[in-house]
Amino acid sequence: MSSTRIEQLIADAQAAFDRRPTHVEPGLDVSSPALLQLRKACRLLAGADALRDEEFYTLVIEASFVAIERTVEFRLLERGTTDPDELPGTHPGVYGEAARIGTFSETTANELAELWRDHRAKTYYRDGLAAADRAEKMYALAEELHAYIVGQSGQGHECIC
Repeated sequence: MSSTRIEQLIADAQAAFDRRPTHVEPGLDVSSPALLQLRKACRLLAGADALRDEEFYTLVIEASFVAIERTVEFRLLERGTTDPDELPGTHPGVYGEAARIGTFSETTANELAELWRDHRAKTYYRDGLAAADRAEKMYALAEELHAYIVGQSGQGHECIC
């Protein structure tokens, strides 16, 4: 491996993102920004479920947190309280916006933000250790929150879980 090779691979990756995609991930080829977020959440949950069996707990925890955020963003977009270009810029901000529109309580939003601050970043970036029990609990939370929000939606039939 050389720096020239790395530079070429970076350029290749950049070019791939610059081109219009031709083989889109199944289920994500939708025109609605809200449905795109919903289906990303569905795919993240499916991926996390598959990774649990492989004992990739770090990825299960990360995917579970991201699935929660995509599901909340689906609800914000569906309700028209935000535009796709104005989604909350911080992870805890997503939970606060969900509380603001009544998706769940302020207490729940604060607890989710605290969970994210105390454990997600620590597990993913720092010295926190991913473990089976932690991954299972986060996956269960993400799955339940997804079902709860989809149940409040008039577009629940678009869920691909």
